[in-house]
Amino acid sequence: MKRKRKMSRAGVTLIEVLLATVILSAGITTLVLAATRALAVARKAKEYETARRLIGQVDLEVPPNFEELEEDVETGDFDDPYRDYSWEREITEMEEEELKMFIVRTAVFWSNKGQEKSEEVVTYIYGPAHPRQTGGP
Repeated sequence: MKRKRKMSRAGVTLIEVLLATVILSAGITTLVLAATRALAVARKAKEYETARRLIGQVDLEVPPNFEELEEDVETGDFDDPYRDYSWEREITEMEEEELKMFIVRTAVFWSNKGQEKSEEVVTYIYGPAHPRQTGGP
């Protein structure tokens, strides 16, 4: 009597291995792209955080004279390690007849890979009344 041997199919075929490799490659590529994007966003956030901190430093080291506000533009640079950053403060008077309001715009500028970038803070300040409101000259 002849016995029939049953062949066991315990192994995996070449097609199954190739399919698993393709799926794994797609997953790894997606993870690498997501990590690269996350690093770019973190770098950009760090630049803007540095710019905000430098705006605060300008306000502390070179504060505007709030007693005698007048239209003016001031500029400056930073020391190491922020040599790539510069700042500008512009004070303008609003065109309001009844109120004396000033706009103080403090901006920090820097360059990254050939692109000019900036961050600014705008503050509105109520100044003293016009002489015509107080009966002065």
